[in-house]
Amino acid sequence: MLPDKPNTFCILTCYYRPKPGGFCKRLFRGINALLDAGHTVHYLAVVPFPIEHPNCHFHRFPWPEERTSGYLFWGCFHLLAPLMLLWLGFRCRIDRAFAFGHTYALFLQPLRLVKRVPLVLFAHGDTLAKHRTTDRSETLINFEQYLEGMGIAGIKVYGVSNSLIQRINARHKYLQPSECRVLRNDIEQSSAQERKTSLPLKTACVGLLERGKNQRFILDVFEEITAKEAQLYLYGVGPDEELLRDMAQEKNMIDRVHFMGWVQSERIWPEVDLLLMPSLHEGAPLAVLEALGNKVAVLASDIPEHAEILPEKCLLPLGNATGWRSRILFLAEEPEARLRELIEEQRVAAEALRFDWDKEFVRCVV
Repeated sequence: MLPDKPNTFCILTCYYRPKPGGFCKRLFRGINALLDAGHTVHYLAVVPFPIEHPNCHFHRFPWPEERTSGYLFWGCFHLLAPLMLLWLGFRCRIDRAFAFGHTYALFLQPLRLVKRVPLVLFAHGDTLAKHRTTDRSETLINFEQYLEGMGIAGIKVYGVSNSLIQRINARHKYLQPSECRVLRNDIEQSSAQERKTSLPLKTACVGLLERGKNQRFILDVFEEITAKEAQLYLYGVGPDEELLRDMAQEKNMIDRVHFMGWVQSERIWPEVDLLLMPSLHEGAPLAVLEALGNKVAVLASDIPEHAEILPEKCLLPLGNATGWRSRILFLAEEPEARLRELIEEQRVAAEALRFDWDKEFVRCVV
């Protein structure tokens, strides 16, 4: 199947199924950018992506939609997906390939090696750091590190931050990419205006409820903040949800901690005065970027990924609940003026992240 226009390509990618969150949102945006540029995209998945376009072609991985978890599924996916992708590469006359995540780059490596198709990996997070946060065994972590090395070997890698690229490279002495560069996630244009602020301060954590996002720490912070001073809204779902609900109940915080579930981002930011991001690790924190774009003040953990995109006044050390509590109460004393000052500090950082990401993504792939 050849593209109709000159200088366009047939491009192959793979991801197991759509799911909520910034990762898939960015993946689908990249596919749409390629389609808008006149290219043809094929993808292998268990479930179709939410993309309707005559040049976007879904190829089904033969597996029940409701059973895409567990060792059986992932074992079969690791064995069969590389063979299916290699077959699709020849059948669909694929010219280029890309992956979001080293697992999918690994699946596409046979196509690169056999058909000499250029392969690009977009690294959006650190799977090994996540495994360590969730106390996975060293055996599993070492095996995942080996798979990561096999996935990146000999290909171009674009990471969302310098720190992520440096960590990936440091883990692999022999299995090295052919080239490493940074392609940050951008801040999309927004017409949001600064909102009027009054007490109680409306603070929020936005993202998966999991150990790596560290919402447990924020509940400790709020233990000595009254309902009149600030309210905490937890937007998202995840494996820590029940534990966090129990913590809020045990600490008698139900008057100031609210579980909002999964909410579309455009409905979140008009209601939030201050985003709290105490993450232990990050790739490209989508919630932070959206907050910057919507002129919402941010307080975040002082980790390398946050330090690359946020001014120093927005950063607080991990583990210092007293410091976080003091800063939130300081902002609550004069919320209008002090939040405006923090937003002004963020403005320069936000401007540096406004660029044509779609155009850059297409250039990286083709």
